[in-house]
Amino acid sequence: MTDYNPQIVENYITNSDEILSYVKQNDHLFTRRVKGHQRAHSAKIDGPTSQFSSIFYDDMPQEFCDMCLKTIPHDRKWLSQIVINKYEPGDFLVKHRDSQGGYYRFKLIWLTEGPPHFCWYDQDDQPHLVQEKAGAMFDMDIGLAHEVTQIAPNEPIKYSMCLIWR
Repeated sequence: MTDYNPQIVENYITNSDEILSYVKQNDHLFTRRVKGHQRAHSAKIDGPTSQFSSIFYDDMPQEFCDMCLKTIPHDRKWLSQIVINKYEPGDFLVKHRDSQGGYYRFKLIWLTEGPPHFCWYDQDDQPHLVQEKAGAMFDMDIGLAHEVTQIAPNEPIKYSMCLIWR
């Protein structure tokens, strides 16, 4: 049964500026996740495909992994993956549930602020936009449907970090 009471934990990490600086200086580490790419993201086999970029744990230098983990307060023992996502103007993440990815736990940490684009859906399938705050963590049930709405042409690039337990 899905828990429809997600929580925002402010200041979950205290080094979001340091992580953001690193990813901006190492933009070449991002993989573009678009239709046709082996790491494309979609909620259904024939459904729409998300459009954004990611740095995957396997592609992170050890010093960057250590930087991402150094101020996480707990729950690192069985952490299996870190992913940094980048959303440029025109990018979006299709509505989905993380339970479809085979995870048992998922946390989203915002590295930037700006107009809200992260949207979760309640038990009546009603959307709820969340005001993103750098360093804050969105702790949600893996069965909670969510998306990132399309970034407008004049908006700044958005960055977030995902922690995944499989």
